[in-house]
Amino acid sequence: MGRVSAPWIGPAELEAGARELATGCLAISEADRVLVLTDAATAPLAEYLERASAALAPTRLLVLPSLDDAYDEAFARIEAGIVEDRPSVVLFAARDADDRLAWDGRYWELLDGIGARSAQLPALDAPSLGIGLATDYAEVARFTEAVTSCVAGVRRVRVANALGTDIVFDCDPARPWTPFTGIYRRPGEGGRLPQGETFCSPVNANGTIAASVIGYPFNAATGLLAEPARFEISGGRLVGLSHPDPVLAERLTAWFERDEHAARIGELAFGTNRACTALTGNLLFDENVPGCHIAIGHPFGDYTGAEWESGVHVDLVVDRPTIHVDDRLLIERGAYADPELD
Repeated sequence: MGRVSAPWIGPAELEAGARELATGCLAISEADRVLVLTDAATAPLAEYLERASAALAPTRLLVLPSLDDAYDEAFARIEAGIVEDRPSVVLFAARDADDRLAWDGRYWELLDGIGARSAQLPALDAPSLGIGLATDYAEVARFTEAVTSCVAGVRRVRVANALGTDIVFDCDPARPWTPFTGIYRRPGEGGRLPQGETFCSPVNANGTIAASVIGYPFNAATGLLAEPARFEISGGRLVGLSHPDPVLAERLTAWFERDEHAARIGELAFGTNRACTALTGNLLFDENVPGCHIAIGHPFGDYTGAEWESGVHVDLVVDRPTIHVDDRLLIERGAYADPELD
């Protein structure tokens, strides 16, 4: 596929991304107290977040032990920092290969207890900060809402690409599409950044997914695959899986056997952040690229209306797809057919 190399990302782009996070996404003001959580590996980028926040509000940078190597110790430091500072804004920018913090209910209870708004930036890298965040999030929000309105009520979605993806989803108009805009300005709001997607939980799916990027907990080790992993779907469930690396194929197969619904299609999402133009291998960035990702496992029923659960949720990113919704062209080879979509 014709993936393009990332443009040069220097201090100016990184500063622009940090400013947009602080002002556009979180609307930090002098009334806030900001806590930036990072680790030694990510600190050089987290310092851009610290400086952008410190220009607006009292800010502290807390460097944690590695969550990958010492999760319990790192979580204890996070808990102590939140209890001590009682911040109104918490930015998490540290490596977390298994995405454990996002699934740790204790963390969200801490934030809910003080009404903090938050941003999750696991695996923060230069493209995520200097491209995915260095854009106008008012426009990301507008476009995401427009795409959501465009797909609301669709019954059939077909996704195909040159690498072998060809799958049809049946959607229930009663199940909503939910926009994630990256705007977290009210107490208690929070989510991943960079951002830009709308998603639903289909009621059925049949076909093949050729995934170029595999989500947590595989993403840190696999990155951008030279050869896609192929997932065969029938009746809304995974029925076959293959990849040239037999070890990866075996690990994936075992993961989707972890519980009753682990092999079930849980999410269909369209990326809506048009600053992100090509896959990088980092899920934090890639799930926002115009196109789609499909999750096997947990359907986030609070948003989608799906009435089942799973302890598994693995995103599969399709490179440069063409997408039809109810036989109407929405995306062609990774670009929206209607660039305005007012």
